[in-house]
Amino acid sequence: MILITRPVSQTKNLESLLNKNNFDYALFPAFEINKLNNKAPAEKYDVIIFISVNAVNYAEEYFGNLFIDSFKVFAVGPVTANQLFKKHVVVDCFPKTNASSLELLKMKECSELSNKKILIVRGKGGSETLKNYLSSSNQVDYLEVYERTPCELTKIHNESLMSFLNEPDGILMVTSNESLLNIIRLVNSVSPDYYEILKVRKIIVFSERIKSKAEKLGFKKIEATQNPSDEDFVDILLNKKL
Repeated sequence: MILITRPVSQTKNLESLLNKNNFDYALFPAFEINKLNNKAPAEKYDVIIFISVNAVNYAEEYFGNLFIDSFKVFAVGPVTANQLFKKHVVVDCFPKTNASSLELLKMKECSELSNKKILIVRGKGGSETLKNYLSSSNQVDYLEVYERTPCELTKIHNESLMSFLNEPDGILMVTSNESLLNIIRLVNSVSPDYYEILKVRKIIVFSERIKSKAEKLGFKKIEATQNPSDEDFVDILLNKKL
C-alpha cells in the first residue's frame, strides 16, 4: 500500500498512475495549498525563476505583468519547466535531472548572473538558497503566490494510517521537508508508537535534501526520485528499487 501525502486537490494524476499499475493506496494529506493574493510586481525583471509547479500555476494571472520586453525564465527542474512549456512559456535554463535550487545554481547561465534584477516565484516561506547566493551580485525579490497550510487530523487520516500500518510492505510518499514534518506531527497525534513503526517503513522522497532530512529523523529505508514527479515516483515502485 502507498500512503499518498499530497494535498487532496493534487492527487488525481498519481491516483490514475497507481490504479493503472494495480497499486493499492490511501490518502493522508500532510497539507493543503492555498492561493495568496499579492500585488503584481511593479518592476521589470531581467530573470524570473520558478521554484515549483505550484509556483507556475498560481502565478499564471501575473504573466502579463511579469513577461515584459527582454527577460529570461529559469526553472528549478524539468517538471517545473514542463509546466511552463504547457503554458507556452519559453524556459531558458533548467537542470535536466536532480531538480533543486543547488542544481540550478551549478548551471553557468545562473551562476554567472551579475547586476541583474531577479524575481523568484515561489510559495510562502520556501528555501533561501537561491536568494542567498544570487543576492551577492544581483537584486533579488520574491513573488510568493501560494502557501502550504498544515492539515489537522481527520477521520480520513486515522483510517488511512490504520490501513497503511496493517500492510507490512507499505510505502510512504514524502514530497518536501515540510510535508515530512507534518506527517510526523499527524502520526504522533494518533500515537507516538505509530511514528516508531513508520520510521522502519520504506519511504520515497522527492529530493536528496528530503532524504538527508529523513535520515536525520531516523528513517532507514529511503529512496529519492530523480525528479519531483508522480511519474518518477511510480517508476521507483515499478522497478522495485526499494
